[in-house]
Amino acid sequence: MSLDIELRKGSPDKPAIVFIHGLGMDKHIWVDPSQSRILGGRLPLKIFLSKRPSVRDFGLNREAPKKVPTFSTGEQPDVIGTLFNDLWQKGYTVVTWSQERPAGPIEVAVSELEKVLKIVNKLTKAGMILIGQSRGGLIGRKYLLRRDKSIRGLITISSPHRGSSMAKLTNYLSPLASLINPLFSGAEKGTLSSTIKHILDFLKSRALKELLPESPFLRSLKDGPIDWVHYISAGGTDPTLLTLYRWKWDPVKEGKLKRWFLRADELFSIPDIFAKVIPQHLYPEEIKKGKGDGLVSAESSRIPWANEHYNFGLNHAQILFDKGVRDILVRTIEGIS
Repeated sequence: MSLDIELRKGSPDKPAIVFIHGLGMDKHIWVDPSQSRILGGRLPLKIFLSKRPSVRDFGLNREAPKKVPTFSTGEQPDVIGTLFNDLWQKGYTVVTWSQERPAGPIEVAVSELEKVLKIVNKLTKAGMILIGQSRGGLIGRKYLLRRDKSIRGLITISSPHRGSSMAKLTNYLSPLASLINPLFSGAEKGTLSSTIKHILDFLKSRALKELLPESPFLRSLKDGPIDWVHYISAGGTDPTLLTLYRWKWDPVKEGKLKRWFLRADELFSIPDIFAKVIPQHLYPEEIKKGKGDGLVSAESSRIPWANEHYNFGLNHAQILFDKGVRDILVRTIEGIS
């Protein structure tokens, strides 16, 4: 098996750091997020890191300027920092790979991880630390059942240790297309419908069902704390994954002319719009404000026997790249070292 591995060598006296990506992702989530796509590969990652657009000043004129945008998904960051690069700059050997079957069974990814670790173990005298995002954290836990004494730590970021119920909601989410489509023109409507269908197909995937709370995989994961492994977990509590804005003119009269300001009004956000189609008694913690990151609940993100656990007011994507989160995890890793 020839794996697509990204490896940067550091000091052999420091633990090597092995990064494990989540469901449907690839190595770029750690190395170069600008190339990453999410939710079934349909949408660029940057959309999920967006902020409300700034007010635009179009200057003085008698009438509103022509040819301006109608909608926006927010302002996206120009540069995205990663824990992978932070730790490499600190002198650690860092490695990740693209899983050959990113939506395949976890056991397949565990076999690939074993091959990666055999390579990495030759580059360090200080053992290895596994860092897994989302499903990647469960891949790390499953590997630890082998009780590999070279593993010194496991860090999981927004991993569903108790499962995620999002796959259950597919039947309720299907009507979203009919709710949203009337807001758009013909071309935009077709693109949006296609995107929603792609996301719903992803939510129905066999791999995602492996992450359901009652899945055979989670029931079979009979692990527990290992003496020589330090466990850290982190989760998010802001479920807002995506907000769509509609641009609106807000003119201010100045003499005989008007200064034309373009402001962004929120049209809808995901998951808030889910409340229109999901019965309240079925509304899951994953998408409740203060309870989840949009895909995984804060409670589920905690390793049951974690030495340290952190919750952050961020969504499932933001938590990977937030500078404050990265700084905390770097300090934690330096403590293990």
